[in-house]
Amino acid sequence: MRDGKCPTIVTMLFLLSSALVGDFSRAAPPSGNEEWSFLGGNPESQQYSSLDQINSKNVASLDLLWYSDLSTPEGLIGNPLVKDGAVYQSAPWGRAVATDILTGKTVWTFDPHLNLANYSLIAMYIATITRGLGIDENNVYVAGGCSLYAVDRKTGKEVWDSQVCNPAEDLGANSAPRVGAGKVFIGIGNMQSGTARGYAAAYDAKTGRELWRFYTVPGDPTKPYENKQMEMAAKTWGDRYWIDTRGSGSVWEGMIYDPTTDLLIFGAGNPGVDGHEREFSGKAMLFSGSLIAVNASTGEYVWHLQEVTGDVFHPGDATAHLQLADLRVNGRVRHVLMQAAKNGYFDVIDAQTGQMISANNYVPVVNWKPMDMKTGTLTYREDLDFWNYPPGKTEILQPGGYGAHTWELCSYNPDTGLVYIPAFIFPYGLSRDGRDENVGFLKDAKYRNHGLLIAWDPIAQKERWHVDHPITINGGVLSTAGKIVFQGTPGRLYAYDATTGKTLWSYDTHSVILGAPSTVMVHGRQVILVPSGDGSAVSISRTARLATTPESMSAPSRLLAFALDGKTKLPPAMPKMVLKPVLPRQPLDVAARGRSFFKEHYCEACHGENLIASGRGRIPDLRNIRESTLRLMPQIIRQGAYQSVGMPQFPEVTDQDITALQAYITNEAWAAYESQGTPKDPARAH
Repeated sequence: MRDGKCPTIVTMLFLLSSALVGDFSRAAPPSGNEEWSFLGGNPESQQYSSLDQINSKNVASLDLLWYSDLSTPEGLIGNPLVKDGAVYQSAPWGRAVATDILTGKTVWTFDPHLNLANYSLIAMYIATITRGLGIDENNVYVAGGCSLYAVDRKTGKEVWDSQVCNPAEDLGANSAPRVGAGKVFIGIGNMQSGTARGYAAAYDAKTGRELWRFYTVPGDPTKPYENKQMEMAAKTWGDRYWIDTRGSGSVWEGMIYDPTTDLLIFGAGNPGVDGHEREFSGKAMLFSGSLIAVNASTGEYVWHLQEVTGDVFHPGDATAHLQLADLRVNGRVRHVLMQAAKNGYFDVIDAQTGQMISANNYVPVVNWKPMDMKTGTLTYREDLDFWNYPPGKTEILQPGGYGAHTWELCSYNPDTGLVYIPAFIFPYGLSRDGRDENVGFLKDAKYRNHGLLIAWDPIAQKERWHVDHPITINGGVLSTAGKIVFQGTPGRLYAYDATTGKTLWSYDTHSVILGAPSTVMVHGRQVILVPSGDGSAVSISRTARLATTPESMSAPSRLLAFALDGKTKLPPAMPKMVLKPVLPRQPLDVAARGRSFFKEHYCEACHGENLIASGRGRIPDLRNIRESTLRLMPQIIRQGAYQSVGMPQFPEVTDQDITALQAYITNEAWAAYESQGTPKDPARAH
């Protein structure tokens, strides 16, 4: 068995050669690391382990070693990080938990009791999301809303708290903090609302002091620009910039610190011009839809690559998972950045210069003109201008606004030379009414919604095999020297043959798995660590059909540990029960007005599409609302009685609106209650 103690081979040779199409071969593979102290397992975020005690020949004997029910009700999605015998994970609202890796017992939990009283609606929503945390020798770093916390790794006590944005400006952090060179890096965004600028920032790991900030789009043109890059970028937005929009360019999640080059590389989202597509279509709107590299010590601009220009449709965010590798290009080693981009293309980029080396689509794409290989940029077809369509005209956007792959971790395996991508097909329909997210669910859809695990050769830029999943969004990936690829899905954990894609083993987790597994050696035994739950720590789960199954929607938050000699039985998740409604069925016309209000005010973003939301977390299932809360609805909605815990205030809501909402909630509750039958033990429904 490999001991994983050899240092990663780091190549210091950078070749500034032109874009290559021909002879690629692979550099020597890096060694694994028994501690999982980086998001993705190593600084290159490759999600690969050199451990092979569990391998393709014996994985059928894999079983549950232990499980830990955690005190964070929202289902975990972050890559479990491991150091000094503890497993660290994050949860929404700035929370974190440490688990003993030998026993599965909770060591400590951290809850800053985030007060959301001064948060805008969008900022509150961002606080409900987490994608992981960072650690170093001393601390755990976790983001919550507009706060970044350093927590002592041993005690779980707060070391410092830095405000990283203004929550009144629709901003928040939902990216996992990255750690490197004594700094903590975080991305800030506003859910592409066009009300504020996204940025990346660096903080001193010891003190929490902000060191630098780099905005992704330019600010008010009547004020001095922060740097010459912002002055240049402002010229690409047209005359109505800062009139129709204040920009966006959210830094959602794609971010990596490269110790080889001392660069922080991160992706910016779309420009946030919804409702103003006509004015901004065709404009570059830098640095939206771009990968940006800055000096990690100073925050000074080094390079950028705009993946999609004029992204008024949403598939162009450059925010998917980023990986680094040393690949042999025409017989010479090159240090590259790899990304299965949201736009459907797999990009191989020179990490030092930002030069595009090669690219090809890994899913079917219909949105784009041929890529400009000199710049690495895609441009939309002119006939997608849906705002000019006559009545009845429709076009398909594939990938749609969710893209083809986003934050879920890919795995680069230097043994097979393949990147394993958790991808999906999710088209949009375009008409003069806007974007239709349901066309991929139609029976006659050309591109039907489903998930994919793709084994991609980054050198040949070709697929080697793929696996289809019935649910659209599936979990991140781990590959090992044991010739195995592990991936979680809504309901099961799978092990595939890394070379062929053949299913070797699966396990019913009774839960949603969106985070990528980790693996380490524990007292001579290889352990696979898997975060699981209801998936509600990530926004996609609020649309239940995209990321959950009915059986997994109420799964508890659990950390699962697997080993070859595991003998633990995993209890099934308690079914999610809807209580008998407290009001009789309401008039259909009143309930219909309530449904319209619910959708128009984006209530489903938190409370779920058609009131169906995952889990038993901080956001309640409104179908189980009790009489006392019904009476309080005017105070809750209009006066903001629950604003400090995350329920926004809507002072303009009328009594008629509240009555309509109550009718809609009541009728949906009756439908769910009667479809499940009366619970035999009502106490279990709480």
